[in-house]
Amino acid sequence: RKDYLDAMVEIAHAAGSLVIFDEVISLRLGYSGAQGLWSITPDLTALGKIIGGGFPVGAVGGRADVMAVFDPTRGKPALPHGGTFTANPVTMRAGLAAMRALTPASFAHLDAIGSLLRDGITASLARHGLNGQCVGLGSLFKVHFPALPITDYRSVYPGASERTKIDLFHKGLLDRGVLSASYGLFALSTSMTEEDAREILSASDGALAAIAAKQ
Repeated sequence: RKDYLDAMVEIAHAAGSLVIFDEVISLRLGYSGAQGLWSITPDLTALGKIIGGGFPVGAVGGRADVMAVFDPTRGKPALPHGGTFTANPVTMRAGLAAMRALTPASFAHLDAIGSLLRDGITASLARHGLNGQCVGLGSLFKVHFPALPITDYRSVYPGASERTKIDLFHKGLLDRGVLSASYGLFALSTSMTEEDAREILSASDGALAAIAAKQ
């Protein structure tokens, strides 16, 4: 919720603290990451995963005055930073290729495929009379089986019966040729097509039908 994030930024700055966004995963939500979606500029941002083009990678960036502590151009930096694999040429080359491929158009494609899947799985849950929700943004979404709306960590954390349904859903997808994370998470890629999405929806519907039959 944007109002929550706005309030956290205001409270942090009022206390003299820096606002740091962990966008290691959420950068994939849009061309400017989650902070772009909610129009919030943090003081520092932690990055990883997609910026390495498949190679292990991590990065941090932020306001010029904050990042100045790492600046070696005016003598010894206030906070030296380096490591054995810092600026590894292979990772940097792969990361640059990935960043060039992740254009606004590619994110629009991921948004469209993600929306198609979320809407379709939500419809399947309703069709089979299952308490469940398919929530997420862009190229990321997850299937939950609680009766109540997802609003916070407590409502996300699965009980025993929900964990059973998640396990059955995962196995049902595997039996139908679809690999998701074992806890119901889907992470889409730019190479996926609408046809791929339709195949996932068919597998998901079959898996959910099997769960409903066991109730």
